[in-house]
Amino acid sequence: MKRKFLLIVLAAHLLIALLAPLSCSHPSADIVAGSSLIADVAQDIADGKLEIHNLIPPGMCPGHYDVKPSDVETLANSKVLIIHTWQQEMKNITGLIEAANNPNLIVKVIDVKDAPMIPKVQAETVDKIVQALSNIDPKNSAYYQERADKRTQSVLAKGEEVKNILQEAKVNGVKVVCSDMQADFISWTGFDVVATYGRPEELTPAEVEQLITQAQQAGVALIIDNLQSGGTATSEAVVQDIGAIQVTISNFPGGFEGTETWEKAIDKNVDLILEALAQWRQQHG
Repeated sequence: MKRKFLLIVLAAHLLIALLAPLSCSHPSADIVAGSSLIADVAQDIADGKLEIHNLIPPGMCPGHYDVKPSDVETLANSKVLIIHTWQQEMKNITGLIEAANNPNLIVKVIDVKDAPMIPKVQAETVDKIVQALSNIDPKNSAYYQERADKRTQSVLAKGEEVKNILQEAKVNGVKVVCSDMQADFISWTGFDVVATYGRPEELTPAEVEQLITQAQQAGVALIIDNLQSGGTATSEAVVQDIGAIQVTISNFPGGFEGTETWEKAIDKNVDLILEALAQWRQQHG
């Protein structure tokens, strides 16, 4: 009896082992988004009618992301990849497409200015993405367009709201130095961008010294870093010499906790900037 029981148990385990590969589904999505910004817009417009998978973690530099085997498998079983213009030549994206070896994959490029945190550019991004979704799923095109129109109105209204907050805070003309990845957004807010800088690891000591001199001469209040660009060594070096305040903001939704949408991300950025400006004004009277 004991021998018979052991044989039954072994047979059951063997059957489970044989059936396991059949029961495991391959990771897939209707759309793979090249950034959390694209994913946020696509998810909002699709409203559950399409499955959206975000490729790159929002707090990470898109160019420095190392593609994982699961990313390859997801893209191999997906219909569409939507990316920013600047992602077309990135090795992690081109390598991912090649590795996925998906002959039916459609690649859509969102051809807008590289500053989608600016409300007007975000609205243009919405327009490009709804076109892509309508091409992918034409039977729901009217529904997607309706949701896109509502989102565009909401984005532009949010932009006006944020602009009013910035004007009340009297940021116009306040001089700052910022990451080149944030220059367009910071200019939109009304600050006077007197100089920009690239990734900290790419700057020479001579370039940092020149940046310090420019900031000193201009009487800069803030040094504004980009979260996705990595370290804050450059801004910290400048701050030490000129008495400005350092602040880090994000170029993508989800970069900071609780900022998974564009609206929450722009609110967080503005809050951080105004807190830093208030601190500088308190120190300098």
